[in-house]
Amino acid sequence: MKRFILSLMLVCAIFVAQSQYYYPYDSSNYYYDDSPSLIIQKDKIMGWYVSDIDGKRISDYYEEIRPFSQGHAAVKDKIMGWCFIDLTGKKCTDYYKEVDDYHDGYALVKDKVMGWTFIDGQGKRLGSDYFDEAYPFHRGVALVKDKVMGWHLLNTSGKRITDYHKTPWDFKAPTPPRRPW
Repeated sequence: MKRFILSLMLVCAIFVAQSQYYYPYDSSNYYYDDSPSLIIQKDKIMGWYVSDIDGKRISDYYEEIRPFSQGHAAVKDKIMGWCFIDLTGKKCTDYYKEVDDYHDGYALVKDKVMGWTFIDGQGKRLGSDYFDEAYPFHRGVALVKDKVMGWHLLNTSGKRITDYHKTPWDFKAPTPPRRPW
């Protein structure tokens, strides 16, 4: 009987530990992220905001706030849409229809009219192109679909580094060089 109770307690402890890992919000509506001394909190009436470790509110109120990524957090205004704030709580980009987190120094954003593009930490666009579809940067390369020509790979300088393809599955892994032995 003791073995059964001990094993049941062990299973319960594992579930509790996993639930704390997968659900970072606790019952008091606090969310602690990895940014230096900042806390994302929810006011019952006004919405989400960012405060410093002393509890002083440093941002405006928003409908939604994502965790900080590379010094920026995506925030959603009820009327205007999505934008990014920096570690001081100030808005540092324009508003967009949809946004993704920062990867390799650039965020993937969808303009309300033109389509997908990439912006840097100050909100400046990478190149002048807009894309029908795009995926975030990973190891300095992003997969994008041009409005006219098709799919290609883009580097963090904004330059196309591959030929155009009809589908994203047409990209083949490079063949490794042959060894002399």
